[in-house]
Amino acid sequence: MVGTVIVGGGKSSRFNGDKIFYKVFDFPLIYYSVFPFLKCKLVDKIVVVLNREKIHEGKLIFKDFDKVIEIVEGGEERKYSVLNGLLSLKKIGNIDKVLIHDGARPNIKIELIEKIVSEIEEEACVIPVVPVIESLKYIQNKNFIKTLEREKIFITQTPQGFPFNKLLYLLKKHINEKLYDDSMVFEKEGLLIKIVDGDIDNIKVTYKSDILKVADFIERNENWYRL
Repeated sequence: MVGTVIVGGGKSSRFNGDKIFYKVFDFPLIYYSVFPFLKCKLVDKIVVVLNREKIHEGKLIFKDFDKVIEIVEGGEERKYSVLNGLLSLKKIGNIDKVLIHDGARPNIKIELIEKIVSEIEEEACVIPVVPVIESLKYIQNKNFIKTLEREKIFITQTPQGFPFNKLLYLLKKHINEKLYDDSMVFEKEGLLIKIVDGDIDNIKVTYKSDILKVADFIERNENWYRL
C-alpha cells in the first residue's frame, strides 16, 4: 500500500497568519493540498499533521474522507512532524511506499504524484526538482561573494517518495541532525536519490501574495477538486 503524510504543522511566520487554514474560496489551503491525494487511485492512506490547536478543525474538514485515517500533532521541527505521521501510518501495517508532502503546496497535480509513486524503489527515494532560472550568489559575511553555476542547482519540491520502512529507520537514526528536507537522510547514507521533473505550478505558499497564484490555479482547474 501507498501512504501519504501531509505536513502542515509549521509556524507560518513569513505569512503573517496561519497559512494552512487560510481560506481560498470556500476551503482552507490544507484542503486543496490534501485533495489530489484523496483523488489519486495509487494512494491508499493519508495522515495529516497539524498544530495541536488545529487538530479538531482538521478532523471536521476531513471527517467524510475514509482515506484520511488520522490527524496527528506536529512537532517543534518538520522532522518530528514527519516522524509522527510515519508512526501513525505504521500502526495500520502493510505500507510499503510513502509520500511526504508540504501542506502549503496546494497546486499539486495527480500526474506528478503518480510519477513519483512509480519511481520509488526498495533502496531509492524520489524527489521532484525544477531548475533555477535566476543568477545565484554565494555570500559569506557580506565580503566573500561567488557566483554559482545555476545549471547545477535545482529547487526541490514535494511530494517526495520513499520506501516506507527505510525512511522510518533512517529518520529515527538521523533525528538529532539538521535536516532541510526528508531526502537528506538518504543523502547522508549515500543511497540513491532519483530525480524527476517537478512542476512550476507546484509552489510552496510562503507569503500572502502567493495566494493569488493559488486562487488562479484553482479557478483554472476547478474540476480537479471534485471526487
